[in-house]
Amino acid sequence: MKLSARNVLPGKIKQIRKGPISTEVVLEVAGGVEIVSVITTGSADNLGLKEGEAAYAVFKADSVMVGVDR
Repeated sequence: MKLSARNVLPGKIKQIRKGPISTEVVLEVAGGVEIVSVITTGSADNLGLKEGEAAYAVFKADSVMVGVDR
C-alpha cells in the first residue's frame, strides 16, 4: 500500500459500531492507544472490516488539530 499521507499508524480493529449511515471504528495502535474514526457504513462494508484484524489509521495534515490546556 502506498499513500500520499505521511502519518500512517498500524493497529488492530478493537471495536466496530455499525449504524445505518455511519460506522465508528476503534483502532488500537502502539502502547494500547485507541484512535476512533467515523466512516460511512458503505465504506466499512466495502473494506470488509472485522474486529481483531489489522488496519491503519491514516492522517493528513489538514485534518489534525492540536490543543493545549493553559
